[in-house]
Amino acid sequence: MHINYMTRKSYERLSDEAKRLKEKEIPRVCREKLEAAAQGDLRENAGYEAAKDKLNLINARLAQIGEQIVGAQFIEDLRISAESVSIGTRIKVLDLDENQEVEYCILGPADADLEHRIISYQSPLGRGMIAKKVSDEFSVDTPGGPRCFKVLSIEKYTASAN
Repeated sequence: MHINYMTRKSYERLSDEAKRLKEKEIPRVCREKLEAAAQGDLRENAGYEAAKDKLNLINARLAQIGEQIVGAQFIEDLRISAESVSIGTRIKVLDLDENQEVEYCILGPADADLEHRIISYQSPLGRGMIAKKVSDEFSVDTPGGPRCFKVLSIEKYTASAN
């Protein structure tokens, strides 16, 4: 079984979304589909086709959520050392290209939120930071070109810090 690292908060968010899709969205769209089917010929019934497409999208999202939450390993439960960058760490780096300090939290893909500088350990930047120690300098290839960083500090992620 594949391990999916995520915070409890993301697990709950995904579980809530799956519950809402199953209990509210699927029944609503099924009613729409039945109402459209009652209008006659299904071959030229745009409402019926639209409802069918919505159901397919909902079922695809449910499958995607299922893949994410099966085998979930909570980041909060991992034994994490702040000696090097790993999943479940919050790090401060100096962006050597911009001469600016930036803080990142490295979590799982389900937790990623670029607006709040939460990145996935699977992202190019996250992968480039993994195993680095304080004062290490490193370069990461980004869509905008290579970027250089220096690790200033590393600490363990805590849910209350987000």
